[in-house]
Amino acid sequence: MRILSRYVQKQFYVYLALCFSGFLAVFIVVDLAGRLSGFIDSGVSGGTIFLYYTLSIPYMGILILPMAMLLASLFCFGNLARFGELAAMKSAGISLYSIALPVLGAALLVCTASFFLTDRVMPGSNRKRAAIVQGKPRAVFTPMVSQVVLQDVDEQILSVGTYFRNEARGEQVTLDRYEGMRLVDKLRAEEMRWHSGGWTFLRGEVRKFSEDGGEQLTRFRAMPAREVTLTPEDLSRDVRSADELSFTELTALVQRKQRIGDDVVRVQVARYMRVSFPFTGFVMALFGISLSARTQRAGKPLLVGICLLISFVYYGCIQAGRVMGWNGILPPFPSAWAANLLFLGLGAVMLIRTRR
Repeated sequence: MRILSRYVQKQFYVYLALCFSGFLAVFIVVDLAGRLSGFIDSGVSGGTIFLYYTLSIPYMGILILPMAMLLASLFCFGNLARFGELAAMKSAGISLYSIALPVLGAALLVCTASFFLTDRVMPGSNRKRAAIVQGKPRAVFTPMVSQVVLQDVDEQILSVGTYFRNEARGEQVTLDRYEGMRLVDKLRAEEMRWHSGGWTFLRGEVRKFSEDGGEQLTRFRAMPAREVTLTPEDLSRDVRSADELSFTELTALVQRKQRIGDDVVRVQVARYMRVSFPFTGFVMALFGISLSARTQRAGKPLLVGICLLISFVYYGCIQAGRVMGWNGILPPFPSAWAANLLFLGLGAVMLIRTRR
């Protein structure tokens, strides 16, 4: 049985490599056709274009892996049936479930590896890819940041005119605190410094506003900012899209937004989808195995068409789940996993109903 398992796994891996390479080539050609005129108009060199598409491989790879998994499982079991190997295995008393198990194990291994690789590699490559498109070196660390505005807890807004990352120091600082829509107090300071785990405002003034329109002014040379929970990392962080953040960074962003009372729904959905999407490939492999019993006589062009149709429907369900999560129709976790659970259930039912 171990020899048979290795044989089936080898067939699956070969088809997976071929399908993945083919889909990747098609994606690159189609994307290049749409961007080529823009690259030419912008005077982008051939080396830069090559670098751009090299950096695009992790992002494109995670998108096409489920399609490649589905088509590879269809090809693998289709060929086993076409050459009589599947019938021989069944006549030897080996069920379809036992034959499918090595393929599902291989698919789960590939999906797990893809999650860790994309979580480590994809965010950095996406940042560099975006830098090429936007024509600015976002990947380069700049020691000084201008016009930093962040929301903090207790309805506080911190504004820093110039922030020096290496020194954990800010200049031209303003801290506004609100109660509802009413400004309660406004602090202005020439400078703020991070020391011993907290901020200190230097050389400034605080204006407190009462409900009857009164105002109280207090000047200071140094004042501990005990009410500010923002850290130097918060002020140093670049504004990035979810695709440019790792799972750990997405988790930290969720915690940060929850602490200041900001909306975290979209970030939560992106965080859960960072885990759910890589395992779409496993579900697709199961679905392909279940479907292969019904498409044994189909040719390869027809199998490719079936793969594309199922993939479009699957990706449509994933996008629908994401939108429902964004709009609060579903909680973030179910919205990220809904498509996987739906197709996992369909694939399992089809496999159970398939003759052993």
